Amino acid sequence: MTGFRGAVLAGVIAAVFATSFLAEPFRGGGWFWDLGNALGLLAFAGLLFQMIPVPRKRSVRRHEVLGYWVLGTAILHAFWFLAGDGTVRFYLLPGGPAHMWLGLAGLIALAVLSVLARMPDRLRVHRHYRQFRKAHRILGFVTVGMAALHVVLSGFYLPAWWQAGVLAGVLVACVSGRRYWARLAHAPAASVSGYLIIGAMACVLFLLIRDGTP
Repeated sequence: MTGFRGAVLAGVIAAVFATSFLAEPFRGGGWFWDLGNALGLLAFAGLLFQMIPVPRKRSVRRHEVLGYWVLGTAILHAFWFLAGDGTVRFYLLPGGPAHMWLGLAGLIALAVLSVLARMPDRLRVHRHYRQFRKAHRILGFVTVGMAALHVVLSGFYLPAWWQAGVLAGVLVACVSGRRYWARLAHAPAASVSGYLIIGAMACVLFLLIRDGTP
C-alpha cells in the first residue's frame, strides 16, 4: 500500500516537472531563480496530488498533514524570491504582471483551504461534513486554477503553448478522475517523508539539468 501511494505521488511530481522540460530543457535562470521555481513546481504538484479524492475514514489524516507541508512549500517558494530578489516586490505593486497576482491569490486561497479544514475551526464554518467536503473541493478547484495560471502565464519554463496543454492534461487527470480514483483499492494518500524525499530529488534534478549542463 505504501509503495502504491508513493508511486502515485512520484508520478504526479514527475509529470509536472517533466512538462517543464518538454521545450528548452537547458534554459536556466541561475541557481537562485531555478531553485525558487522548482519549489513552486513541487508545491503545485503536491496541490494536484491533494486533489485526488481519498475515502472519508481512510488516509484523511495523511491528507490533512500533507496539506500543511504543501502550503509550507508554497510559502517558501513565495518568500524565497521576496527575500532574495528585490525586483519581485515591484511585481506585486498595482499594475504588476497578472501571473504574480494570481500566484499570491492562489497562496492565500491555499492557506484558507488548509486552515478551514482543521478541527475544531472547521465546525465554526461548516456544521455538516457533506457541506464542508463540497465547499473544500470547490475552493480546491479555485486554488488549483489560480496556481495553474500562475505557472503557465509566467512563461519561462513553459514557453510553448502545447506545454500548457500537457500540464492541463495532468491537472484534469488529478482533479476530474474522481470515479476512477474512488475505485482504487488503496487511497493514494502519501506520507510527508515521501513528499519531501521525492520532492527534494526532483528539485535537485531540476537544478542539475537547468544549471549543470554546459
